[in-house]
Amino acid sequence: LRKGTFDLLILLATQESIHRVLQELKREGKDKEVSHDFLRDFYTGRLEDYFDGDQRYGRADDFLEEMLLTSPSVMYTKDGGMGLIDPHGIAEKIIFTRGEVISDWKKIVSKTPEDHMNLRKALLDRQMEKLMPTFSDADGTAEHIEHVDVFEGGAFE
Repeated sequence: LRKGTFDLLILLATQESIHRVLQELKREGKDKEVSHDFLRDFYTGRLEDYFDGDQRYGRADDFLEEMLLTSPSVMYTKDGGMGLIDPHGIAEKIIFTRGEVISDWKKIVSKTPEDHMNLRKALLDRQMEKLMPTFSDADGTAEHIEHVDVFEGGAFE
């Protein structure tokens, strides 16, 4: 891949992994509420800086580096609960999930030739329908000529 394409792929995979980690933390409920709120706030606060628009290469790594440079701390929830924020653990989870995202995308892309073959077959079928002559039988219904063999042993001999 070219440098720009590769960088975009990593950036999108990182963003997708952040979304998956956020969903996973939310599903885990109260135990992970502090981690979820931290990641949500950290991500949305830096969305424009790292994930929007035309910017420099390496933004995905810059995002993760900034998270790794964040010190662990205590955070309070809306309902008065508190918990320890582990930015290193969250970054590790994002990186691991990014590997899963890329594996999922590789599986999808590996099916592209098969998908394209089905699309090309459908396109050819539609083109052939337009090219095949039609005729009317005695009761006025149109029928398509499916196949006419014009070589030796064919219908015109």
